[in-house]
Amino acid sequence: MKIGLIAPAASPLGRRLHAGLCRRLESDVPWLDASMPEGTRMSVGEAGIRWDGHELDRFDALFVHGFRYEDPVIPAADPAIEPGADWSLWQSEHVRRQQRYSFLYSLLSRLEDMPVRLYNGPAGHLGAFPRHHQLERLDLGGLGVARAICTNDPGIARDFARSIADQGRAVVWRTATGKCAWQLFRDRQREHLIGADKPPVLLAPTVDGPLRRAYAIDGRTVLTLEWAMPSDDALERLEVFAPVTGPLPDAESSVAGSALALSGLRWGSVLYVAGPDGPVIYDVDADPAVTDLPGAMGGYLTGCLAATLAGEPHPTADGLAATPRDSLFLRRMLRIQFDIERTKHAAAPPA
Repeated sequence: MKIGLIAPAASPLGRRLHAGLCRRLESDVPWLDASMPEGTRMSVGEAGIRWDGHELDRFDALFVHGFRYEDPVIPAADPAIEPGADWSLWQSEHVRRQQRYSFLYSLLSRLEDMPVRLYNGPAGHLGAFPRHHQLERLDLGGLGVARAICTNDPGIARDFARSIADQGRAVVWRTATGKCAWQLFRDRQREHLIGADKPPVLLAPTVDGPLRRAYAIDGRTVLTLEWAMPSDDALERLEVFAPVTGPLPDAESSVAGSALALSGLRWGSVLYVAGPDGPVIYDVDADPAVTDLPGAMGGYLTGCLAATLAGEPHPTADGLAATPRDSLFLRRMLRIQFDIERTKHAAAPPA
C-alpha cells in the first residue's frame, strides 16, 4: 500500500501522523513538504504527477494538511514567511508564492480526478470558504442548520437581533470566512462590527442544547466532544473537553458524516448544537487542528487517521475522559484574559 502525506514540514499534526503511519506500515512514508521549499522538483502533465520523484497518481491514499482555499491569493501577513526582507526595495516573494500556490492547487485538483483517496482536495476547501453558502447547501441536503444571515447593514442586523430576542433567544456572530469562534452579539458588537464601511459578518440565533463537535472520517463519526468554555469560577481554566459516550439519536450520530459527505470531504469536523428537535449545524471544518485538543483526544484522532490511511481498524476510545486544555499561563495571568473577554459584553458607552 502506497500512502503519502502532503503538509508543511513544521506541521505538528503532520509530524504525529507521519510517525503513526511509519509505525503501522513498518516502512518509510513519503512526507511531501507543502511549503515547496527551494529544491523541490514537481510536475503535472500527460505523463502523470511527480513530486521529488514520487508518482502521486500511483498512490493509494494521500493526506493533505495545511492547505486552504485562497482567491485571490493574498500576501501572507507573517513576516516569518520572508525573514530579513528589505521592504525599502521591491520584493518578488509574493509573486513567487502565488506561482507555488497556483501549482499546488492544480496538482491537488488533478489528484481529485484520480482513483487516489484524497483527504481533502481543493473542492472541499472551496466549498468551506463561503460559510453562509456552506450552511445553505447543507440545508438543501436535508440537515438542520443555524438560520444565519450575512450582513453589514445596521438596520437589518438590529431587526434580526430584535426578532430573535422576542423569541427569548440570543444572537451569536462570526466572520464570514476562516476559522472563528461563534460569540455573543450584543449592542457593543453591533456598534463595532456592523456598518457599510465594514465587511459583512454572520449572525445566527442560538439553540437550546449542548455545543458539540463531531469528527468523522469517510462518513463515520469517530469522536464527538462536548465542552465547557473557559471559566474563572473558583479556579481559572481554559476549555474542558469531554467525549460524548453512550448511544446518540440516529440524527445526531450521523450528522457529521452526512455534512462532510455533502461538503465533499473525507475528513473533518462539524460544530453543532444538540437541540431538542435534533442537531443544528453551525460550522464545518475541512482541516481540523486536532493538536489543539487535550493530548489523549488529539492522539486518538491522529491514530484514527493513521489507521484509516493504512486500511486498519480504528483504535478504541477507551480511557478518554473530560480534560481541560493545557495553559502556559499562571492562574493570575489568566485573570487578565478573562478581564479582556468581559469587556466584549459590557454595556456599550453612550453614542
